[in-house]
Amino acid sequence: MKRVALCMTIGLTVATYAQSLDNTFDVALGTAGLNTNTAKFDQQIVGFFQDKAYPGTFYESAYSNPWRLPFLMSVQRELIASASDKPGDSLAAGARMVGHGVRRSILGNQIASAEQFANRPGSLAGVLERMRRSNLISGNVPVLTSIPEPARQAAALILTVLMDVAPMRRASFSKVDNLESLFVRARTPEPASYDADRASRMVRDIESVDMTYLFAASQDVAAACTVARNKLLGIDTTEKFNLRIPTGWGEIIISGGNDDKYSGAQALLILDSGGNDTYVGYPSNRTVANWASIVIDSRGNDKYLSHEKLAALPVRQDPDRKNATDWGPGGATLGVSMIFDMQGDDLYRTTTPGLASGTFGVGFVSDTAGNDTYDAYVNAQGYGYFGLGIIEDMAGSDKYAGFSAVQGYGGPGGFGAIVDRQGNDSYIANNVDLDFPSPQTAQANVSMAQGAGVGRRADYLDGHSLSGGVGVLYDLDGNDNFACGVFGQGVGYWDGVGALWDRGGNDLYTGVWYVQGAAAHFGIGYFEDEGGVDEYVATQNMALGAGHDFSVGMFIDRFGGDNYKAPNLSLGASSANGFGVFMDFDGNDRYDSSNITLGRSADVPKNSLRERGLGLGLFYDGSGTDTYPTATNWATNASRIVNWTDRNDRPAESQFGIFWDR
Repeated sequence: MKRVALCMTIGLTVATYAQSLDNTFDVALGTAGLNTNTAKFDQQIVGFFQDKAYPGTFYESAYSNPWRLPFLMSVQRELIASASDKPGDSLAAGARMVGHGVRRSILGNQIASAEQFANRPGSLAGVLERMRRSNLISGNVPVLTSIPEPARQAAALILTVLMDVAPMRRASFSKVDNLESLFVRARTPEPASYDADRASRMVRDIESVDMTYLFAASQDVAAACTVARNKLLGIDTTEKFNLRIPTGWGEIIISGGNDDKYSGAQALLILDSGGNDTYVGYPSNRTVANWASIVIDSRGNDKYLSHEKLAALPVRQDPDRKNATDWGPGGATLGVSMIFDMQGDDLYRTTTPGLASGTFGVGFVSDTAGNDTYDAYVNAQGYGYFGLGIIEDMAGSDKYAGFSAVQGYGGPGGFGAIVDRQGNDSYIANNVDLDFPSPQTAQANVSMAQGAGVGRRADYLDGHSLSGGVGVLYDLDGNDNFACGVFGQGVGYWDGVGALWDRGGNDLYTGVWYVQGAAAHFGIGYFEDEGGVDEYVATQNMALGAGHDFSVGMFIDRFGGDNYKAPNLSLGASSANGFGVFMDFDGNDRYDSSNITLGRSADVPKNSLRERGLGLGLFYDGSGTDTYPTATNWATNASRIVNWTDRNDRPAESQFGIFWDR
């Protein structure tokens, strides 16, 4: 009954959003003689410009009808919201958005038989014997009587599931001619200058892998870890024990009762029942054979570091951050890497890809409680490149800091997300230390953060572009602070989908260029804040519902009197045949902006294909007594007008903006 009630609630919420916005869009578009069926990209024109390769399912659906974006986003948002403390379902939702439709729990508990086995006496010895027969353990199985029974059951469950799903992992890479070489390439950063040989090799790598198998396996592993972690809570924190078993997949470590430091050889599984522990480079896939690496820590203020010096040194203060080659905790390459931390104020810090980073792999971090710090450099904090990377933080006021490709980044074939469920949180994409200066403005970093879907643009290189994936930042509660440089806060680039969803609280959003529901080059950038008195600041171009070059930038704020300080090309603005949509439904709002803003469109080159393509900026304010800039004389309360830039015989072949204030 509870499940039925939940589904009914979700269905009602989604249906209500979809119905209200469908009608609202049609009413506003009707001002220019259009509706949601006629205001679309002309594929005969877009096809001359767009280069798609491996586009995701969600992208294809949304791009075909941008006006369904709020509905599609609501469905995904509610799926993730309802997956609280069910990491397998979160991984399934992410995989589906990038075209891998597998949900292992659809018919019930997919690891039920493994659970039954693990609960039997002698189960750990049994699975270790199974591993010995598979030549993963040499010598005799060690004596296990010193290990508490809950820890034995937890280890038996996870190891059994790993043995069961190992064939899936092999299947993902069965067509790769040299797995060792792929592992090295996946861990090697893109060169600063163009390399045709590497580009060609990259295309062959992508064509050789089938990530669906590994994505399926990761759901079973996550489900096993969820059950196993609860077993560890039944162990007394003062009970001391330690067991180490080397295997062909990495070391098994079961420990409790001490403040432990873990470093050194590759690890398959670490179970720790208490203490303030330090994990240096764990968990991470360190070799092709070390395809699974898992840490479950039940208590304590713990540290997860790529290098032990980072225990007291923030990433931005590390002089070696640009050249680090250490193992990032929670970094997955050609396998799965997962952290489950249950209690304590924890520190997660890495200068290399980690903290739920998946490159041809699945990285997952679950933190159940505490005020935590997540500090990273690049390709981290919910990062996916032909892989999945998800951070799920259940409670606490947390701090997220990073530089580029962080905090919910979906690269080609990838899904990356942060899901933070409670607390007053801060998300900072460093815009002070300019390690990644932007082509748009050298005074800001390329962030690609806080919900960014990013593809590989190669039309100016070799023509082998790659469509972007899906990046999500979802904050469900609290008064939060979001700050970034260029590209962030719900941004899409080159067939990618980026989304920032905030469910409630009085929030502050600051950024520079291409932020807060903006997109470029066929991308989809989506931003939705469901409640609170919020403040939005963007300083240079393309923000708050702005689309450039056949892209869709959509911004929605549902409740609260908000303040907007916006730049040129903002608040429902179109550039180069993009769709820019801004919608604020409630409150007495204050708008400060100038130039192409508040429902306007830039012009396009004459005597070109673009001249017959729709360019549309839409500004909509649904209620309240609002304050508009005096320079924008068309923007007043209770005014509805069309700002024509280039008006052709057919509105669907024109460039214009709509200002609509109820």
